[in-house]
Amino acid sequence: MRGIAFALAVLVACSPDPPFDPDANTSSMGSDGGIDPNDGAVSGARLKLTWYQFTDGTKQFSGMYDAQNKESCSPYYGPWTDGKTYCVPQSGGELVYTNSTCTAPAIHYYVPSVCPQPLAKYYLGYGTVGCTSVPAHLYLRGTQVTSATYYYKSSTGTCSTAYTSQSYDQFYNIGTQLPNSDMVELTLSAPEGPGRVGVRFLESSDGMKFPWEMHDGMLNADCSAEYISDVSSVARCVPNDAKYAYYAHDAACMQTELSLASTCTAPAYAYTYPAAYCPGDYETYFTLGAQQASSPLYFPSGGSCLSTTAATGMSYYAVGGQITPAPLTYAADTGTAHRVQLIHYTTPEGTRFRDPYKLYDQQMATACYPTQLPDGTIRCVATGSYIDSYYTSSACTTLVDVVEIYKGPTTCAAPVVPKYALKDIAPDPGTCTYGTEVHPITTPHTDPVYTGTPGSCSVYTPYEGVLYNVGAAVPLTDFVAAAQTMDN
Repeated sequence: MRGIAFALAVLVACSPDPPFDPDANTSSMGSDGGIDPNDGAVSGARLKLTWYQFTDGTKQFSGMYDAQNKESCSPYYGPWTDGKTYCVPQSGGELVYTNSTCTAPAIHYYVPSVCPQPLAKYYLGYGTVGCTSVPAHLYLRGTQVTSATYYYKSSTGTCSTAYTSQSYDQFYNIGTQLPNSDMVELTLSAPEGPGRVGVRFLESSDGMKFPWEMHDGMLNADCSAEYISDVSSVARCVPNDAKYAYYAHDAACMQTELSLASTCTAPAYAYTYPAAYCPGDYETYFTLGAQQASSPLYFPSGGSCLSTTAATGMSYYAVGGQITPAPLTYAADTGTAHRVQLIHYTTPEGTRFRDPYKLYDQQMATACYPTQLPDGTIRCVATGSYIDSYYTSSACTTLVDVVEIYKGPTTCAAPVVPKYALKDIAPDPGTCTYGTEVHPITTPHTDPVYTGTPGSCSVYTPYEGVLYNVGAAVPLTDFVAAAQTMDN
């Protein structure tokens, strides 16, 4: 199970609006003048940091809150068409058109009759920079309109055939465009810290500072932590803009090439996978070489190397010399004052970067993630694999819960098995919230399992995977509870 840690929307896009308990410590220094317990994070006068405050005293990042506009916001959208980054309020809906010439735009929402959700106050319009779609404008949701049909416009400006509106389709005019200055502008700091790897912070003019990503000074690249599994202490910081190089310039598929839309800016780095890829293998990273002719062009398929024709509008680049991503140590903190521990990526020179969302429960001996449960409480629920249900016989009448762990080809070693697996539980009648069960993973499941219906039942064979049994569900109350708080 590979993980890559990004300080992005995972933590900041889904933070609910207040009520918060505004009691979090805003200090950026430890009480003893040592390691900063907030890892450099500080609220501003307007842009406030929100936190998960656990009952054992541990405090983890939750999100951001715009105290002037009185709403949660997220910076994960990255730079807009104006080149600036903002803390963006929650938006929703999709752009459609209510006439066949695609000149009457509207915001389309899916509103089911059962468990409808409140409609977003804002709609976020997008533009194109190079070959990337990025935010361009923020609009208020306008007045509701009716339309028997609706249409989509392609990137070439072509209007689609008509779609018939259903009972769950609602349409609204695009309302007032808000000036970007209504949002808090964010800037990315220069890297801070000793040695090869530093930390870059998102900062705002009101004084907010938030650890956002790492930077590899040797490669001159922003990078993200990559690790093989939660039980491994070894990690590395891989360049964020690296692209997967799949094609080749020779009939033996030895001269690897990166394909890229010609409108895109070429990245500084590329990566490849081993020919016989196993879950415990890392990708290999390279500098990007010179642009190549589009012919000849080949691609690997199984044990063969097949010829193909270059697609229109694509450019191809050779890969250059191999590089070594910066090494990191991935580990939970070791303090004894708290049951739930923060997780940090560290370097020998002293750089520390907090995993922005995952924690470690020492008592349960597992990584965990702050999760809101159907009863409204928040607990640090174990992470792991997911449970599937199959049938125990060719009659397809009796279900059994199992976990499928990907192993890879037969030449790969036994997979790393997480301690727990999660199972989604459908909402109770009259309710709308899915529940979660946490089960320990136990022994390999050696009996055959089946899928289908009683009239059409067939054996299920995992593709390069291994099935495991699960034990009885762990009471969710066994996990540490938290409340959401906001800095003053």
